[in-house]
Amino acid sequence: MKINEYLESTLLRPDATVQEVLALCDEAAENRFCAVVVNPVFAKRCKERLAGTGVRVGTVIDFPLGAGTPEQKIALARLAIEDGADETDVVAGLGFLKSGDWAAYAETLRNLREATRGTTLKIILETSDLVEDEIMKATAVCTAVDADFVKTSTGYSSRGASVQDIRLMKLATEEAAKAYGVSPCGIKASGGIKTLAEARAFVEAGAIRIGTSRAGAIARESWQEAGNEE
Repeated sequence: MKINEYLESTLLRPDATVQEVLALCDEAAENRFCAVVVNPVFAKRCKERLAGTGVRVGTVIDFPLGAGTPEQKIALARLAIEDGADETDVVAGLGFLKSGDWAAYAETLRNLREATRGTTLKIILETSDLVEDEIMKATAVCTAVDADFVKTSTGYSSRGASVQDIRLMKLATEEAAKAYGVSPCGIKASGGIKTLAEARAFVEAGAIRIGTSRAGAIARESWQEAGNEE
């Protein structure tokens, strides 16, 4: 397993500086991470910095609360794509999920999918605030509307990702894919992932992307391990 290929290197602190963001891009290019994820204000700078490297630019939408209107989410996603974002991580409306308003949730996601067609759309569920049945239903809707990824967490709630979250989401997307005759969503684990062992555990459970602010440290740990085995 080449762990660097799974890693999205994130820097979402509100006080992140331009210098820190550019350094993140350089580290991602050096390590061949799959993507960086930054706040929308930095998407254009990252696109310029990473030109020709193969590293994708991701940004977050309606982050971290997900409490904006569907129209606001769509407008922000479109603006981010205009600025060069290859991927948008959109926080789901938690109020819809907790209210059981699945129709409103699904309509929002369908409209987001159409607005972001041709780019990668990830839906952030905030699994720490959902029960298992809600996680599975929310994941099934992501699959049905053809979202590219369903993601565990913003990293700003009571906890981050858990291996059990990934297992539930994998089961739900596979079942929904069969039911709707579509492809399963990819699964992204994020929130509190700090070590190589943790990243591997999430991949083994079914995640194909790992969002972490510790991507560089995880990559160095992988190199050290490889060096010790030689």
